[in-house]
Amino acid sequence: MSNRHRNRGISLIEVVIAFAITAILVAATMPNYHDYTVRARVAEGLRLTLPARQALVEACLADGSATVKSNADANYHYRRPPLETDFIDRIVLAADCGKKDLTVMVWMAGTGATPEPVIELTAWVPSGILSDGFEAPYGWHCRLIRGDFADVPPDCRKHYRKS
Repeated sequence: MSNRHRNRGISLIEVVIAFAITAILVAATMPNYHDYTVRARVAEGLRLTLPARQALVEACLADGSATVKSNADANYHYRRPPLETDFIDRIVLAADCGKKDLTVMVWMAGTGATPEPVIELTAWVPSGILSDGFEAPYGWHCRLIRGDFADVPPDCRKHYRKS
């Protein structure tokens, strides 16, 4: 075997070049990763509002003409989840059941967003469904009140209106 074909190993310059390329790729992807983790935390916070939304609907089912002005009016108390999934500062419920106007306001916390998002969830009945009570299927519109679009799930961006 000649000296030319001998395996010499990796030179220091090759290691430095590989390290530099890796550092550039990591630096380029970090902002996207941060946005992704913030959006995931906000989405988890919104998922934690399901009991609040259900309590509001149940209050209106019980009394179709009720007015909910506080969480207590809907018999709802926010129970904090474990710290690693606790991304909600507070939840405030309000409703005019007679008008089918149900609102859940959510102040996020600990998501990593600056400022922390404030999101409004409003109930809606799909068009074409006629009902006097709350038997009809309903959904929830998500609207960003305060915060950055990059920090919220896509469904909160499409119903954005400047207040």
